[in-house]
Amino acid sequence: MKILDAGTETISNLDVLAWIASKRAQHTSENAEDKAAGKEASPHPKNFLDSLTKHERELKNAKLYPYSSNPTAYTGGKHYEVMARFDKLLMERVCFPLEDKYKDGDMGMTTEEVEKALSKEQDEKALTETEQLMLLNHAPSCIEQLQPMVEGCEERFTPEEQQVVVDCIMEVYRVEDLERRRKAELAAEQDGAMEEG
Repeated sequence: MKILDAGTETISNLDVLAWIASKRAQHTSENAEDKAAGKEASPHPKNFLDSLTKHERELKNAKLYPYSSNPTAYTGGKHYEVMARFDKLLMERVCFPLEDKYKDGDMGMTTEEVEKALSKEQDEKALTETEQLMLLNHAPSCIEQLQPMVEGCEERFTPEEQQVVVDCIMEVYRVEDLERRRKAELAAEQDGAMEEG
């Protein structure tokens, strides 16, 4: 995504990092052109450069953001494709199963009422664009981290559905973390089996 006018689009943290990198490349290019023309390098406002550095340092913090430890989901500019995959998985695992709840017909409702109620409940469980970006940027790994990122999470999703959302996040955004966790659990099981034997 190319940022034409800051503040007009909702963008991910990765888009911000890419924009910062492009600004740095632009400054380097301008300075090289000035040097080649025999001029002094164009001054860049110190507060702007300090702000770029601060934001870049913050957004590259591996403890806060999952990009560096999970490159499969975040590299190559494909994070919006991965976000669409997450949304599809969420629909399959949270929204579509609601159809079974209404399918039985024991609710004393007409077909139209059932369709309306089902549609309303599925719409409530759909995530907004802002919520999607929060999950992409932070990839919460537990329910306690998920709840502040999804408005009305506890009202919109059952505890089981919240865990399903976290599981989808782990499967899509934290692929490498999930693999490391599985390997650690397997190693712990093998160590326990060796101690018993």
